[in-house]
Amino acid sequence: MNNGFIDIHCHVLPGLDEGASNIEESVNMLQIAKKDGISAIVAAPHIMDGVYNNTREIIVKAISELKEVINTLPIYAGAEVRICRDLVNRINNQEIPLVNDKRYLLLELPAYVLPPIFELENIVRSLIENKIIPIFTHPERNVVILNNLSIMERFIMQGAFFQVTAMSISNHMGRDIQKATLKMIRQNYVHVVATDAHNEKKRPPILSDAYMKVAKEFGEYEAQRLFIKNPLKIIKGESIESLNEYLKV
Repeated sequence: MNNGFIDIHCHVLPGLDEGASNIEESVNMLQIAKKDGISAIVAAPHIMDGVYNNTREIIVKAISELKEVINTLPIYAGAEVRICRDLVNRINNQEIPLVNDKRYLLLELPAYVLPPIFELENIVRSLIENKIIPIFTHPERNVVILNNLSIMERFIMQGAFFQVTAMSISNHMGRDIQKATLKMIRQNYVHVVATDAHNEKKRPPILSDAYMKVAKEFGEYEAQRLFIKNPLKIIKGESIESLNEYLKV
């Protein structure tokens, strides 16, 4: 793996969710990613009960089949899992994959509501106690969090992390979301940026635009941390920076 960008959240596997619709689109997405400077990808299809009933076995098989067609980039197994109560048992039973079978779990919140905070904190606590580290995906698209960013700090203090979407930074999701996402970064509430790519045209796997924006606004070190250093540590299952060091108390 070279020193390019690392995308820990990409819906590149064909036909498993509303991401890539077929193998041709998957191939095109991987080619776009490589051209953009992405050196590794975590395939993270949705797992949402009753909607996307993917399992670790299904995901690993789909990655293997995709690699037989195109093998230009390392592809690691993962999933974007809608938050629910029985996560620990399902992970222990090998039903839900952690990122590259290491320590980190991509967790998705509903877009327009938030379950009771104490319930979410109990879920986070249960995961941490079982040495599973949750990374909440795209908080900038959750209405409740947008209205109260301090919710993010509560979860960070519990041991959770946050991943924002590159297109939110590069103003493809609207000016309000861009402003909120940059504020999250400024508050040190963001630990990793990923594409959350779903297709080759409207939501492609591109990180370079967002990287340049972050480097301009916050400096090269911060851009490297969010797009290269932390995602590499996540894939390797290594610890990322101590929470309190980066929180502005």
